[in-house]
Amino acid sequence: MLRIQAQSPDDQKAKKLWEAAIAAKGGREQLSHVNTLVISYQETTRNFLGIIVHRGIVEGIYVFPDKMWSWDDGLPPPFHLSVGWLNLEQNRRCTLYAGASAPACGPARQRDLNEGISQIQYLYLMETRWVKPVPLSVTNGNIGLKKIDVLHTSFENTKIDYFLDRKTHLPLRVAIFYNGSDRATRIVEFSDYVIVSGVQLPSKQKKTRISFQINPLYDADIFRHPPSISGGPHAWRQPIEE
Repeated sequence: MLRIQAQSPDDQKAKKLWEAAIAAKGGREQLSHVNTLVISYQETTRNFLGIIVHRGIVEGIYVFPDKMWSWDDGLPPPFHLSVGWLNLEQNRRCTLYAGASAPACGPARQRDLNEGISQIQYLYLMETRWVKPVPLSVTNGNIGLKKIDVLHTSFENTKIDYFLDRKTHLPLRVAIFYNGSDRATRIVEFSDYVIVSGVQLPSKQKKTRISFQINPLYDADIFRHPPSISGGPHAWRQPIEE
């Protein structure tokens, strides 16, 4: 005899809040149409005196569910600008560092999916056709003096806590816990939401201004050739035909 386990009040409350959050983001149908996401920001590094020692562009395009290209000039010397791409479909990744004679290429790693492409989806979009966290429970919390709802979810072997504004149901903070850890591996703060192609996305991440593009045209050749620094941070864009 088949027994159907009834949902607990915690499960029901979590699922209801998850649905409210997805609706606030723009709705499941709108989110399901996101195939490509571009993320851009300028990283600023200061020394212990608060003096700016480096500014650099960080830009990446994520083609779901299995490709990404990135330009990263976010760290000061002795670190170097890097440009690279990942193609899980071909089990290949390449990274070129400024000053290197050739890119370092090799097989893709599982963490490239778990901590890269999948993370981008549940972090900024919450839900897509490929990534669907499971709502587990809800607890009360606060950010400073602001009371919020903490929605506890899981995706595969990762726990994700969404700190939701009680009025808008949009994430003000996201905490990510890998491999069952009780200590967050990554915590990100969001604010100043704007609508991008029908989806609510933050324009501020911690103290950094951040921008997004949804489903832009892009040059698929960037995933077929070794990465190049000469192409600049916008090399992913589709060339303009003359």
